[in-house]
Amino acid sequence: MKGSWRVRVEAPVELEDELAGRLWVAGSVGSWSEPAAAGRVRLNAFFERDGGVPPELGEALAAFGPGVELLGAEAAPDRDWLAGWRAGAAPIEVGARFLVDPREPQEAPDPVDHPGERILLRLPARTAFGVGSHESTRLAVELLERQEVTGLRVLDVGAGTGILAFAARHLGAREVVACDLDPAAALLLPQFMQLNGLRVAAFCGSLGALSARARRFDLALVNVIPAEIEPDLPALAEVLRPGAVALFSGILSAAAEESLARLAAFGFRETARRTAGEWIAFATECAP
Repeated sequence: MKGSWRVRVEAPVELEDELAGRLWVAGSVGSWSEPAAAGRVRLNAFFERDGGVPPELGEALAAFGPGVELLGAEAAPDRDWLAGWRAGAAPIEVGARFLVDPREPQEAPDPVDHPGERILLRLPARTAFGVGSHESTRLAVELLERQEVTGLRVLDVGAGTGILAFAARHLGAREVVACDLDPAAALLLPQFMQLNGLRVAAFCGSLGALSARARRFDLALVNVIPAEIEPDLPALAEVLRPGAVALFSGILSAAAEESLARLAAFGFRETARRTAGEWIAFATECAP
């Protein structure tokens, strides 16, 4: 994790989940918590950034008022920050049909060979990309399971580990194309394809790389922070067929109506929603 910074923040323990979510929205690639004084918790959040801590962090903390305190920030050495987490991790049930194993195969003392009625996805936690533990990923999977996916052409935007792309494949998608702006995702996806015995078309880049005339997708999976996907919403609408479904997650409940208004401006109409904790996800239909 080159050019990374560790930020230490202390807050009332009841704000732990919301604070972790807001740090993630501000660009955190991962965080862990430890007890502080009575009734308080200390979060250690990591940011991959050559220029130090992003300015969005100050805005995120200011929203909580005086109870949340920034203790400091320092450059962090390059290391596998998730190794300790993986050591104590267990397979995660995601949605009604999937079981995600976030452990490295060689690290698992009790490999999952028979997941029962669930579909096993092997997604070792090597970066902050979703392995199903975060509410935004879980909500996206839950909405996906409610769709009729068989035979559809599916686009996964901000694919990360490919969890949504792989889930769509298992649910019967005819074709899946996955893209992500982060080169780390492009490096990991082929490895995860091999681990899961699945193939999807994947590339590192924006939606501008797709030709609207050559691509008409039936379903889009968008588990991306709203501010990051907004510039690509016109391109997304262009590559979807009229009446296509787009699932949007990675949205804080507090920003739900604002996000819906922005989606509506580009022709995405809400048809369903799901919530978990401080997070919300929408199923939308693309205007003809």
